[in-house]
Amino acid sequence: MTETGHPTTHDAAHDLRVKAYFTVFIALSIFTLVSFIANEAVRQGWIDLYTSVTIIIAVAVIKAILVGLIFMHLNFDWGKVYFIIVPIFILGVMMMMVLMPDTVIAWQPSQNPLEPPVSTTGTR
Repeated sequence: MTETGHPTTHDAAHDLRVKAYFTVFIALSIFTLVSFIANEAVRQGWIDLYTSVTIIIAVAVIKAILVGLIFMHLNFDWGKVYFIIVPIFILGVMMMMVLMPDTVIAWQPSQNPLEPPVSTTGTR
């Protein structure tokens, strides 16, 4: 507030952000409750497992978007964050390309990972 008692634009912006934080908190609480209800519905036999998994994953995606946009300030500071996220995606793709040959070479389809390896030395 200024000395005259009138709210400034800074105060109004602060009030809007605080209101957004509380609104998202309430939404996150409700979405968490929806996840628990979907889990309990499977245990009671009201819905099948795949429907419950679909509901829980959809709720998780919505919650992640809300947290990212509001609490991580992606909604407000996207121009600054953009220059951080793009290089990370590029490095992530490059790491997958670099590590992929190791994964392919080490994989052997004839060997069951749950059984011990068979000795090829001829000892019985």
